[in-house]
Amino acid sequence: MTADLVLAPPRRSPLNWPLALGLILVAAFVLPAIAALVWTPFGTTAGTPLAGPDATRWLGTDPLGRELVSLLMSSALSSLLLAWFAALVTLLLAVPAGILLAVRLGREGPDLSLLALPAPALAIGLVVSGLGAPGNLTVILGVVLPGCVAVASAVARAFRPLWQRDYVTSARLAGLSPVSAAQRHVLPRFLPVLLAIGLDLLAAALLVEVTLSFAGLGTLPPGASLGLVLRDGQQFLALRPLLVIAPGLVAIGTAIAFMLVASGLRGGRDAAH
Repeated sequence: MTADLVLAPPRRSPLNWPLALGLILVAAFVLPAIAALVWTPFGTTAGTPLAGPDATRWLGTDPLGRELVSLLMSSALSSLLLAWFAALVTLLLAVPAGILLAVRLGREGPDLSLLALPAPALAIGLVVSGLGAPGNLTVILGVVLPGCVAVASAVARAFRPLWQRDYVTSARLAGLSPVSAAQRHVLPRFLPVLLAIGLDLLAAALLVEVTLSFAGLGTLPPGASLGLVLRDGQQFLALRPLLVIAPGLVAIGTAIAFMLVASGLRGGRDAAH
């Protein structure tokens, strides 16, 4: 008697919705900012101040007569570049410290949220700007100083469990050096987590830049920043609400996009394991 074989249909992996939505939002917010390097729809020619939206000025103009779409593209680019540089410096300092904390000291560190960076960044900005430092340096220090603590802690918490896996211990007992064991067995699983930490840090750095510039402690005129656009438009909120709503949506939407991609990377890694 031959038993019938029932073949189960192939199991489809579920769609990673945070990653998919995050990538769509990144394309919607970041690509126009990058395009501002070579092109903006209406240029930088000043027109009528506080003009309303029309066919040639899609979101109207700001108090200086600058077309708002073009201004948002160039300001978002400046804010992103400064946030990216501050995040890169933070990662270069904090990642080695976090790995050392996990491997040498056997500690994970406290669980600190990167989204809490704007609060200490404001305090740091007050001190640094009081010393007469340039606005860009204030933003960088506002990200790097508290960010190093949070990132090193997050790196240590992610790296330590991977370092303590049985196969890593076996590889080291077999004579593999710690560096070789990390490169071969830990880094392939750690890199997606590190990328997620970097994206969360970039989102927090962008919010720090916008917050400090809005408070007059970061980027200063004639520089460009989403925080400056918010600051210039707040007194005209009742007359032209888009002057505040539009840059606020760009800043928050871009930060959420980065955080969704980071969440998707973590979710994909967990599903793979």
